[in-house]
Amino acid sequence: MTLKAFTLTEIAAAMARGRLSAEEFVTDLLMRKASLASINAFVSLDEERALRDARQADAERATGQLRGALHGLPIAFKDNINVAGYVTTGGTPALRNFRPVKDAPVAAWLLKAGAIAYGKNGMHELAYGATSANVAYGAPRNPFDQARTSGGSSGGSGAAVGARLVPASIGTDTGGSVRIPAAFCGAWGYRPTTGRWPTAGIVPISTTRDTPGPITLSATDMVLLDSVVTSSSPVVASAIKGTRLGIPHKHFWDLVDSEVAAICMEALQRLVAEGAELVEVDSRALPEPYAAAAMSISIYEGTLALSAFLSDHDISLTFAEVADQVASPDVREILLAQLNPATAISPLAYEIATTEHLPALTSAYADIFKANRIDALAFPVCRLPAPELDQSSTVVIAGKVLPIFPALIHNTDIGSVASLPGVSVPAGLTRAGLPVGLGLDFPFEQDQALLAFSLAIETLFPIPSPPA
Repeated sequence: MTLKAFTLTEIAAAMARGRLSAEEFVTDLLMRKASLASINAFVSLDEERALRDARQADAERATGQLRGALHGLPIAFKDNINVAGYVTTGGTPALRNFRPVKDAPVAAWLLKAGAIAYGKNGMHELAYGATSANVAYGAPRNPFDQARTSGGSSGGSGAAVGARLVPASIGTDTGGSVRIPAAFCGAWGYRPTTGRWPTAGIVPISTTRDTPGPITLSATDMVLLDSVVTSSSPVVASAIKGTRLGIPHKHFWDLVDSEVAAICMEALQRLVAEGAELVEVDSRALPEPYAAAAMSISIYEGTLALSAFLSDHDISLTFAEVADQVASPDVREILLAQLNPATAISPLAYEIATTEHLPALTSAYADIFKANRIDALAFPVCRLPAPELDQSSTVVIAGKVLPIFPALIHNTDIGSVASLPGVSVPAGLTRAGLPVGLGLDFPFEQDQALLAFSLAIETLFPIPSPPA
């Protein structure tokens, strides 16, 4: 097994040709995990189960009984996604003993297609953060520099895929939690349009904003996983020539680390060389309705959604009891604020956010795409490379000190609130060897266009290999 020949598609082809068995591949993965234990990408991994499932897949292949497109391929899951036989902790102490008896639908579809459930990846506690600095279970570390964050909240998924500990992991994305780890760990990350991938059986934040999504080592693998989850035919590559990419300076480019900006602009110039067009767009209509809608929706829904999850899964805990056991100070502050009448979002404020501000945001996005005749908006996924994992509450961008959480989700959260599909493209490395992601947001429900364009540009953006 080499670091380069590692995508789901490549491994599936090797298995089909008889050059590699599922058991051999899982054995190699387990050995690599042991050698890179310091990355701490997994909260749990039943090695005996993984090997047993691999042997079963090999036996079925030998008799021609393939279960589907993912037969014998290991896929990991963020630890807020229910997988029967595994604990779902949500990254929080209160759920340390919650062992679901049923797979979340997104996991069920992948396992039905023959995938091997290859463990649970660490995360920011209850998905309320972008660094995955988790006091209870430890922080996943960036495979390109273990002193730095792997991003969040699906940080273990990003670390596992970036370190080649597993070919793909399913994370969740409420405000950038798939795309940020993908960007920081040198992988592809796809946020589907909200509702395209099922959210049942996943520890929630927001019913309006949550979605699962994959982190992979190729766009081809994103397409493969999407086709399985949505029961649709895989898309084919679209044309790069004639694709119009909007450059929204306001909000997205006006405060960005200079090296990150240069890498992303160079990536865009590669697309221009292939016939794409860059279009300057006026995005000043976006920030105001976004700011008015974003936190009101997620905070108000957070209490209701988690309470419903606890009830639906017969977990004898209240939201307040979960909050009381939260280990990470930043997350504890968010949850307690939801319980405090002085800081909680009122039903009226939530109604205004969902009936006035959110429609204004989605309308502003639709106007930008239509008026400028653009196919996507292009921007840096994060405005800086992966910061050091030192529990710091601030980062510095272009000499300006900013709170770390809003700084990291700044460019991805806004499109997430509008339910747009987005992708993180591995654009290159900084001089320090840290990955940078180029973000592309497509119009609402234009996932097939996003995936087709990702396929078209895939060879222009080779996946970087970590030093380990």
